[in-house]
Amino acid sequence: MKLSPRVSFAQGQMFKHRILIAQSFVLFCFAILIARFVYLQIFQHDILSLQAQMNRTAQVPIEPARGLIMDKNEFVLARDNPGFALEIIPSEQEDVDATIAKIQQILPVSESDIKRFNRMRADGDKFDSFPIRSKLNEEEVAKFSVQQFNFKGVSVAKRSFREYPEGDLGVHVVGYVGRVNQRDKERIKKNGQEETYQGTTHIGKLGIEQNYESLLHGTNGYERLEVMASGKQMGVLGEKAAVPGVNVQLTIDAYIQSQVEKAFKGRRGALVAIEPSTGQVLAFVSAPTYDANQFVDGISETAWKDLNESKNRPLFNRALQGAYPPGSTFKPFMALAALHSGARSRDEVIHDGGVYLFGNHRYRDSTGGRGHGAVNMFTSIAVSSDVYYYSLAHVMGVDLMHQEISRFGFGQKTGIDLLGETEGLLPSSEWYKKKTGKDWSEGQTISLGIGQGENTFSILQLANATATIANRGVRMKPYLLKAKIDPITGQRTETQPEMIADLQIPLADIELITKAMVQVNISGTGRGIFNGLPGQVAGKTGTAQVFSVSQNSTYKQSARGEFMKDHSLYIAFFPADKPQIAIAAIVENAGFGAAAAAPLVRQAIDAFVASQNGQRLIPKSVSSMRNTSNTGVTAGGQP
Repeated sequence: MKLSPRVSFAQGQMFKHRILIAQSFVLFCFAILIARFVYLQIFQHDILSLQAQMNRTAQVPIEPARGLIMDKNEFVLARDNPGFALEIIPSEQEDVDATIAKIQQILPVSESDIKRFNRMRADGDKFDSFPIRSKLNEEEVAKFSVQQFNFKGVSVAKRSFREYPEGDLGVHVVGYVGRVNQRDKERIKKNGQEETYQGTTHIGKLGIEQNYESLLHGTNGYERLEVMASGKQMGVLGEKAAVPGVNVQLTIDAYIQSQVEKAFKGRRGALVAIEPSTGQVLAFVSAPTYDANQFVDGISETAWKDLNESKNRPLFNRALQGAYPPGSTFKPFMALAALHSGARSRDEVIHDGGVYLFGNHRYRDSTGGRGHGAVNMFTSIAVSSDVYYYSLAHVMGVDLMHQEISRFGFGQKTGIDLLGETEGLLPSSEWYKKKTGKDWSEGQTISLGIGQGENTFSILQLANATATIANRGVRMKPYLLKAKIDPITGQRTETQPEMIADLQIPLADIELITKAMVQVNISGTGRGIFNGLPGQVAGKTGTAQVFSVSQNSTYKQSARGEFMKDHSLYIAFFPADKPQIAIAAIVENAGFGAAAAAPLVRQAIDAFVASQNGQRLIPKSVSSMRNTSNTGVTAGGQP
């Protein structure tokens, strides 16, 4: 059918109209594209350029080497060694177990490696990187690097590995580092230290490693890497070197420390040795010990169970946290308290018949009831008369005793630069009322005089109090940080001794107590143990009951189980006339003080004398030799 001219014209006009609309739409789209192009190229150029740069670069933090920990003679107790670890980022894995199995086809990965990896994953963040293998050798690094393109989220990372060259030596002082866990991250965030710890995998967990973490950590560096979209590294675009941590030199003498730890072998106890004039701690021993290296990359379940469930409690810091009755080592302090308060004169004579009667109670002494006859203050210490101090405690009362004895630092923290110190307990009637709601009874006071009853103190407190007598009544704050050493310049910053108090004890009183303590080792309970030394030793034995018995019953230590036997204690300073070292020691459940603790103190003094004559600890290997340079370190923080 043929259309009329009018219809054909109308259709043509409609077609042209549609063409125009289509052309306009296309032009409009092009206009939008051109406008967007102009906007991106001109107005957003700087921002997009930076984003493009970031898409092909990555900034990777470089963890600094931790500072060295050394003894007073620059013997290395803790250091960092550079190395490589194979690490997995769990969040980038579809199947972590399958990835590990794939890695095992290239490198050996043990079951213990996998268990440790899984424990770290459980304690960390899924976006963290965790080592499946640590301390790779060069051959292993090369072998995996060839295959790395097949592994997403798995890489060989440069790491510094903390090492304790002597294993367990001084572990309760030095402490150890461990992997940064969730609690550490929360604390770091709370303290505003996220930038400082970016890329850091380990942090101080105990001892000096923990207390001086801010010094030892150092300052992060970074690498700017060129990477492909797949994450593969193409090259290094720039680098800022990390600054190693400050090197820490301790007051500890590694030779004395090692000799005392050997002397404790197989026994439980603690010993602290202090330089009286400064408060420097020369030895700080808690026995038994353990190898700090086990904790660096996560201790195995078996090793942790052995340590944690051991009846000998090697993880417990007995010198810092243990609280023990001081036994007869308390008597010199009681004597000085009596003189200062006027409760008893030096010449007053007490008859010691072997038993002190108070009401219906009979307080026995260590002679089995024989007694020592007429004793004054001098002989009361030399022969260790219990009856003398039972009666003195009764005369003084608990509150006067608390007032006088607290001057020596008992029942309070010493302030040593370690976390977790116990306060111990020096009782008072006020304390007892708050604790029990009852009034203190006079009967409770009697046993305090011989260092029993509620009295419990740390071996650190006992050593510091002994050092106060040795220092003629001047009480110094004990400390472990001898000096900070800049790893780059070698500049030293020495810790200055700090006096806590001058007790203003008359020199005549100090000399009386000192002579009595010297007599202990001549004719008293410590006789013969310190013969042959180049000077006299002032000392006092102590035997502290662990198991209480009624006053009218017979105490037989042999009938008690191992952990219920008496503790053996000893305090001493040497030389008696010009003291250079003051010591307190305890051997748990070892019986009479002169039988176990006094010989151990003798070994500590022998080691001190040898050290003064130039004896130094011989390292286990050449790699752990002490540094003999002026700074003790290189710029990289290594010996």
